[in-house]
Amino acid sequence: METNCLFPSSSTCEVHKHKMCDELKHCPDGSDESHDMCGIMTDFTCIRRFAPANPASPMPVTWLLDGDEDCMDGEDEIVTLWENYFCDGEAKQIKVPDKSCDNVYRCPQSYSTGTFTYASFDKLCDGVESCGDGGENDVCKTARDFPNIDKEAPYKGEVRTVCNASNDEITREIREFTRPWGEVFGEPKVELSVPTFKVNCSQMFGEHYLFLSCMDLCKEENAGCPLDGKNRRLEYDSCPGQFLDRTYTLGGNSFLTFLDKTDSGRYHQDFFRCNNSRCVEYKQVCDLVDDCGDMSDELNCVNNMVCENTRNTTKKQFISLQQKCDGIYDCFDLSDECNETCMKYILGGWALKAFCWVMGFLALLFNLFTVVRGFSSIKNCATEGAMTSKVLMSLIGSGDFMIGLYLVILSVYDSVVYGRDYCKNQAEWLTGTACLSLGVISTVGSQLSLFSMTVMSCIRIYGIQSMKIPGPIDKKAVMRVASLASAIIAASLAVAVIPLVPSLENYFVQGMYYDPAYKVFIGFPNKDRHTEVLKTYYEETKRDGKTYIQQGDTGYPISDLSWEDIATLVDGMFTHDFGLQLTRSPVHFYGNDGVCLFKYFVRTDDARRSRNSEGTEAEMMSDPVVWSMLAINLFCFFIISVCYIAIIVKARQSLKNAGQHGNPTRLKAVAAVQSKVLIIIATDFLCWVPFIIISGLHSLKYINASTWYATFAMIVLPLNSVINPLIYDGALKNLIRKRWGEATGSVEQGASTAMSTISRPFRRENGGNSNKANTRVIWKHRIEPAIEDEEDTGNIWIEQKKKTNDDK
Repeated sequence: METNCLFPSSSTCEVHKHKMCDELKHCPDGSDESHDMCGIMTDFTCIRRFAPANPASPMPVTWLLDGDEDCMDGEDEIVTLWENYFCDGEAKQIKVPDKSCDNVYRCPQSYSTGTFTYASFDKLCDGVESCGDGGENDVCKTARDFPNIDKEAPYKGEVRTVCNASNDEITREIREFTRPWGEVFGEPKVELSVPTFKVNCSQMFGEHYLFLSCMDLCKEENAGCPLDGKNRRLEYDSCPGQFLDRTYTLGGNSFLTFLDKTDSGRYHQDFFRCNNSRCVEYKQVCDLVDDCGDMSDELNCVNNMVCENTRNTTKKQFISLQQKCDGIYDCFDLSDECNETCMKYILGGWALKAFCWVMGFLALLFNLFTVVRGFSSIKNCATEGAMTSKVLMSLIGSGDFMIGLYLVILSVYDSVVYGRDYCKNQAEWLTGTACLSLGVISTVGSQLSLFSMTVMSCIRIYGIQSMKIPGPIDKKAVMRVASLASAIIAASLAVAVIPLVPSLENYFVQGMYYDPAYKVFIGFPNKDRHTEVLKTYYEETKRDGKTYIQQGDTGYPISDLSWEDIATLVDGMFTHDFGLQLTRSPVHFYGNDGVCLFKYFVRTDDARRSRNSEGTEAEMMSDPVVWSMLAINLFCFFIISVCYIAIIVKARQSLKNAGQHGNPTRLKAVAAVQSKVLIIIATDFLCWVPFIIISGLHSLKYINASTWYATFAMIVLPLNSVINPLIYDGALKNLIRKRWGEATGSVEQGASTAMSTISRPFRRENGGNSNKANTRVIWKHRIEPAIEDEEDTGNIWIEQKKKTNDDK
């Protein structure tokens, strides 16, 4: 029952447990009244068993129901008297007056031993082991990606090597280390192998940092020696309650100090004196862990940063400077990645912001004109071909309009809703419905436009090759056009929505974001990270050739863990006795980046990577959805290119059949058609092929394009949405020319003029051979509609057919 006072004025002050926390001073410095157990006292008073002469006094709450009778009449162990002092849950928690009951962390050994021990959240993952049997720190390091740091200067004979992580070719010298207060009599010389020049101490920890800074070998001007200051000097009564077998000796020839003896028999004084009088070893100084308990071993180090949300608290979270702005989240408030040095926005840079605003409004304006005009003119179509063309043009415009809508809404969120606050609120954005909805809009829009252009190209080349007379519109024709449009829309929706189907979450969910109150996970850990954490926390068993994570009597196969399994296992790491439950939000398919686009840039070490992740060749090729989409989009570009090249070939053949292949006017017209086709192919090429190539190279790990994704996607992919209405909609070009002059360029004007020029002589001809007649039909009813969207071209055949019947 004897207990050392934790903070007495000498190392030998010991008082009985029942003389602590009794408002009487028994230790010279009164530390028997400042012990941690004295923090929460009962209102009830009693006579203590081993201090019967003292008056009745309150007792520490920690003594209640602990199995030891501390009151004379044993009242401290009567359950009915004290049940209101404890939370009613599986863990016996003291109910603090100003704090409600909370769930707690189950220590890792709980499931294997059957005896559960617990750790409160305020002590979880702080670098100090809170679980009696260990294991908490291992779980936290695995979950939170702690960097591996070297804290001890190893011995080589009698010399210790400092800064041993540096280049082996650096020049070194042997120097003797002397503390600021001088030599300690009886301690062997501390000889160190150190660099001959100053080094960067921001990447040094523990003994390496302390020795280098105290020997003035740090480049940083503010890297002061942690041992400087009178309150750091070790005197004979320093470190009370520790080193009870100390040997007293003389320090600096002026004061009484002590030495401690290691297991190997070496006397030393490698201890740092904390502000609270506790002492820790040199390797525990500036090591990112609050070993002192008052943070005095970390506060004046130049190798760490303090997470912003803990800066003004008594329990600070330290991370190394190497962890700042490295793309991996280490602070719960994400301040290591969201600061003045590496602030993150949805759209980075003013140029990209301006581009998205301009491209978004242009795409909205141009395509709104095309869509309204296209749908309103469908009723005027006289042939099935004309209706099909108008519907496909309207679908292209609708898809491109959605891209414009996506750009404008994204710009609003970037500039107005979030602005500089996006970085710290990105969890809300990446897991929310707004980002998800924008992802669906952008994907449906781009695929709707691409699929419609592909189908239109195929229909046009088929019409030219078959020379089939356009049929009139009837119910069957309307059904065929409606079915075609429905199929294109359904295919576009399928591409966008399939990744969001709940039953497919094991394939498409990218990671999970947890309530920061549960301090194990930070950032957006993916399935691989969860698996490693669960393997560290639970026991592994093997049967039937498979490895299982064992939770009680239930085993979960490691190779086939679902997100549902992961949720069950993570829940098992905590108690669930009180109202607040472990909340988690999945990072959906479109949450791979702030711009919320379809995830084309995929590899095993991108967005949700860890510092130690490495992918196998099989893993690199393990995303058939992305590869399928890349193949489909490349195939669509190929079809569009082949079809329009065939149209050029057919145009040349038509001139040759008409005997006009030597006519400069006719050749100029064909050249104009070629220019128009070149524009169509070139814009599609520039918008899709480079993106497809970069995506493939990224997936195969030939390049790392992760940082390019937002810029590349936001600049390249939306171009077609602005250009398409100018290419396909002749009326829009004419309107722009009328209002703002010949701003669209000489190529488009030459193509339109050439069409008129080449059509006029054909219309004047009242006879001629069959080749000329066929050429007239091809030009007027197939080639012109294939290049220009003229509103009346679909009706010319019907009018001409009526005229022919009247002549007859």
